[in-house]
Amino acid sequence: MPAFDLNLLRPLLVLLEERSVTRAAARLHLSQPATSAALARLRRHYDDELLVRTGRTMQLTPFARDLLPAVAHAVAELNPVIDRKESFDPSQTERRFVIGATDYMTAILAGPLLRTLALDAPRASVDFAPQPVRDGTLAPYSQLDLIVGPVGFHLPGRSQELFTDDFVLIADPDNSVLSAPEPTVDDLSAVPHATAYLNDPDHDDLQDLLRRAGVDYIVGARLFGLAALPLLVSGTEMVALVPRMLAAKASRTLRLSVFEMPEDLRMPMTECMYWHPRDEEDPAIVWLRGALSRTVGSLSREPSGPPPRQLRTTG
Repeated sequence: MPAFDLNLLRPLLVLLEERSVTRAAARLHLSQPATSAALARLRRHYDDELLVRTGRTMQLTPFARDLLPAVAHAVAELNPVIDRKESFDPSQTERRFVIGATDYMTAILAGPLLRTLALDAPRASVDFAPQPVRDGTLAPYSQLDLIVGPVGFHLPGRSQELFTDDFVLIADPDNSVLSAPEPTVDDLSAVPHATAYLNDPDHDDLQDLLRRAGVDYIVGARLFGLAALPLLVSGTEMVALVPRMLAAKASRTLRLSVFEMPEDLRMPMTECMYWHPRDEEDPAIVWLRGALSRTVGSLSREPSGPPPRQLRTTG
């Protein structure tokens, strides 16, 4: 290999990501002079400034911008070799775990998982990154420790089921149609719908299900991801189909009515965690999978307000 001190690889990544010697030093648990010295050595090695001051901020040089993805990939590939140990002590680790997840899973999991870490791994941290593009390869694990997502999205790696959720309808309690004593599925044609897509912008299984049931609905708003749907519904005439656990969490801070769908219109959604086969026996990743499984057991499925009402099927 060309002469390069591998001890500089992680400082290089953090400096390029943070674009600040001060922030990089804090993240690396180094002094500012030591971090500045590392930057100076890196500049000499690459014969490039890497970071240049622009006004009050530091910006990457064109060379550094091109270099960053390769550095991130190199660090991700080396971490399992360098950091892996025969044992793992969560109470002592300072590891930063990275989990790729949908906005819905981040919304319901982030807080409870952080509480789990506070008890079992108080010096560890966790980043939730967007669920990766599904390209059929294991490439996403160069930056992710785990992926959490639904079955059917062709996510890569080994997997383990976390839980199965189902969909409920949410509406504002003052919705002029669904506040009636006995609302029906047919009433859904008379209100605007807030809809979301997860995988394919041109295909939505939930809305297809309503169409097949004869619901000729109006789309009031459409967006990517599920987590913002309760915010769109609260205080408006719109309704939305959302996972039950998301409805339960949102009802703690928003005024929402929750409706059970008829049996023939229910759609389950199974969520799994996925990991690279190389991490099957990695003690740190094994522990993280266990922490996620324990966290899922504490998630609530019940809204904080009145219990769900039943949408009747007409006819």
